[in-house]
Amino acid sequence: MRVALVQDDIFLPSFGGGLKANRFLLEQLAEAGHSCLALTRCLTNSRDGPRNLTEFQAETEKRQLVVRSPRDGVFEYSHARVAVEAINLSSLQERADHIRRRLQSFKPDAVFVADDKRRYMLAAAVAAAPGRVIPLLQTIMHLPFGPIAIDLCTEQLQLMKSCPGIVVISKYMQAYIHAHSNMNSLIIQPPVYGTSFPNFANFQSGLVTMINPCPYKGVSIFCGLAKEFPGTEFAAVPTWGANDQVLSELTELPNMRLLAPADNIEDILKHTRIMLVPSLWPESFGYVVPEAMARGIPVLAADLGGLPEAKLGVEYLLPVVAATRDGSTYTCPSQDIGPWVAALRELIEDEPAYQSCSHRSREAALRFVTQTSIAPFEKLVAEVALG
Repeated sequence: MRVALVQDDIFLPSFGGGLKANRFLLEQLAEAGHSCLALTRCLTNSRDGPRNLTEFQAETEKRQLVVRSPRDGVFEYSHARVAVEAINLSSLQERADHIRRRLQSFKPDAVFVADDKRRYMLAAAVAAAPGRVIPLLQTIMHLPFGPIAIDLCTEQLQLMKSCPGIVVISKYMQAYIHAHSNMNSLIIQPPVYGTSFPNFANFQSGLVTMINPCPYKGVSIFCGLAKEFPGTEFAAVPTWGANDQVLSELTELPNMRLLAPADNIEDILKHTRIMLVPSLWPESFGYVVPEAMARGIPVLAADLGGLPEAKLGVEYLLPVVAATRDGSTYTCPSQDIGPWVAALRELIEDEPAYQSCSHRSREAALRFVTQTSIAPFEKLVAEVALG
């Protein structure tokens, strides 16, 4: 089958959970023999990817990718059998036109459109492949409706309703969509977790780690805990959300390390003793939670959004005061870190509690991740292709 992915972000590197899930999905479909095309951005504004063409060239050369440019502003390469087009056209209209033309020539059986935060990809895809476009939704704030959305858009909602199916990654997201648009959706967990799950549990040493520290993700809780436990080593992995102010606050803490993001999450998890996920805005799921749990690492997570599902019934879901929407952004209120301090102290000081949580986390996560595969996506693509 012929499968296309359209996303308003870069393909490589893909450190964020949603981007990594999209890439792994396409790579595994390609490995299974399907013809796969990714239409993506070339550059990003965040610090975790190429921000200019010089950095793009360095990234592709580092990965030994052969890049060609069939036209100004479009760069083609192949990665893990996936044909990738990195688009660097100046206007959204130009990008939409390119997506439409490229999909028409590719003739896909199905097109997955990732979070269309700037409202140009879905319309282009529907115009090119009517009846074959499937929104693949990773970030609930980018939906065009409901109280969490940061950009309400009736036209986008109508486009979604014209699609033959919608894929979401959690019951939380499915319920939100139905409650605020009356649309049904299909929960499919992308096979993002890998196939090797070494046990990195380590009560005696290791880092208390947070990935993508920023206000929305609860960096205030993270920094507060680092101050409460000055004898414990903490580590932050800055990605798209870590601005200069956040980095300054982190580097001022004497027990804080900054780790570079990694293509392979195990490069971070093997140094991690406990994972913190204190998000103040509603995560649609939270891939890093089962990723860490499957390697025996206890996770303290916010009791908010899709994170309770990601915790798979294992303890240490902790209270937060949720961020509130303020127009097109979110405001993060102050937090009571008392419950977080108590939970972290228990895991740091009580070895039986640590080992018990580690064991049950690993068991629950291994049951979960080993059930994920491309098979439900293949079934969906086949059904859409048949009309």
